[in-house]
Amino acid sequence: MTRAHTGMRAVPRAFPVALAMVVAALMLITSGCGYQLRGVTEVDPTFERVYVSGLSKSSPVYRTLAAEVDKSEAVLVDDRRDATARLVVEGDSVEERASVVDPSADVRQYELLHELRYHIALPDGSRTPSRKISQARNYNYDPTGVLASSSNEGQIRRELGELVGQLLFYRMLAPIDPDTLIAPADGR
Repeated sequence: MTRAHTGMRAVPRAFPVALAMVVAALMLITSGCGYQLRGVTEVDPTFERVYVSGLSKSSPVYRTLAAEVDKSEAVLVDDRRDATARLVVEGDSVEERASVVDPSADVRQYELLHELRYHIALPDGSRTPSRKISQARNYNYDPTGVLASSSNEGQIRRELGELVGQLLFYRMLAPIDPDTLIAPADGR
């Protein structure tokens, strides 16, 4: 074997060693800055088993909520008797309204407003006060591109539903303040 061939064989052997050193250096840097992988999300023990009422299982809000719960230490149950808490959706609506009108009174931009009202019911009959989550998005309307505008609206509705589902899950991560609970006999 010639020297040229021996040098060529040294390159492949040196590459894994250099790669391992770079990976080790990156691990040291990221561990030093406090970065850590996301693991399982811990939830308040109240929300270990949650029953959801008032939402269709096919809605983007429910699907997103279910996906977030799957990544946590909680579970959505199908029977309310098995639940440690009940998420009661009082209202879930999407309102469309004109947000930009041109001088000839043609709508050029719409706003979609997604609002969800809910409360948490506990097994002892107490519940949290009603709360609201709302998110809005604007989209341009082109009267000549009706198909593009309607698919744009559908996509925004899905995205709003997913965002509201995530926000609903994040609200469930917070412990319930016992001072704010409404007693079973108190109909507020």
